[in-house]
Amino acid sequence: MDWVAQARALASEAHAGQQDKAGHPYIEHVARVAAAIRDDDMAKAAAWLHDVVEDCPQHAAQVLAFPAPIRDTVSLLSRHSAADANQYYARIRQHPLALKVKLADIADNAHPRRLLQLAPSVADRLRGKYTAALAALGGRIQPTAAADPAPSRLLQLMDAAQTLTALADEANVSARNGQDAPHPRRAALLKVRDIVLAELEAQMTPQTFVIWSDMYVQS
Repeated sequence: MDWVAQARALASEAHAGQQDKAGHPYIEHVARVAAAIRDDDMAKAAAWLHDVVEDCPQHAAQVLAFPAPIRDTVSLLSRHSAADANQYYARIRQHPLALKVKLADIADNAHPRRLLQLAPSVADRLRGKYTAALAALGGRIQPTAAADPAPSRLLQLMDAAQTLTALADEANVSARNGQDAPHPRRAALLKVRDIVLAELEAQMTPQTFVIWSDMYVQS
C-alpha cells in the first residue's frame, strides 16, 4: 500500500476549498510540509495528514485506516491531544516522527515570504507563537546528565537577540549623516548580539535555530 499517495488523496479531499490566512489554497501549505520531508514515508504521509484531524473533523475517522505510526503522529499533532501548550510540545518533542513533521510545519508557516503576505499585527503575533514553539521544541539534547535548556531560557536569549538587532537598526537610522563607515554604536550592539546568537545556537538544535533566525535576525 502506498500510504503517502493515500494520505495525499485524503488531504486533498479534506482540505478542498479551505484557504490559509493569506487567502491561498490551504492544501499548498500541506504539500510544502510534505515535500520538506525526505527519505521517511511514514513522516511524509503524516505530514500530508497533519491538519486533517484538527481542521477537518468530518474526515478524521478516515485517518484510522492508516498504520499506527502515522495515526499516532497525526494524533499528537492535533492540539486537542493535550491539555495545554506545554504538554502538547513536550509530547511532540519526545516523538521523532511528530517532531519531524511539526518542525517542517513551523518552518513553512514561519517563512518570511509567508509572513510578509499578512497584516503586520498578524505576522508579529505569529512570530511570537512560532518563537515559543521553537523554544519548547528546540533545546539541544545534552550528551551528559545536564538538563536541556529550559524554554524560558531560550526565550530570554531569543528576546535579547531580537532587541539588540532592533537597537542596532535604530542606531544606524538615527545616526545617518553621510558617513560611509558603520556607526560605532551599531557595531557594538551587533557585536553583543552576535555573542547572544552564538550562545543561542549552542543551546538549540540546528534546524530550530535556522527556522527562528530566518524569522528575525538580519545582518
